[in-house]
Amino acid sequence: MANPIQEAFAEVLLERIRRDMYPSTTQMDMFEELAPPRQLGAYVAHLIERIESENYPSTSMMQRVQAIATRFNG
Repeated sequence: MANPIQEAFAEVLLERIRRDMYPSTTQMDMFEELAPPRQLGAYVAHLIERIESENYPSTSMMQRVQAIATRFNG
């Protein structure tokens, strides 16, 4: 379970990722390392929405979703 500082920082990162047209790779990496499952689920849902809405979705964004999905393949 994440501590309150991790959760607060993850929430800040998630909001920045949601807001930015081209989210920072560094921020996305940091978020993925520390986010608890609830926030990670919201993040993946956001990435999937972006992928669905774009004619030419980012390959790296699709790879991120794939990597996270693989972690939970159990």
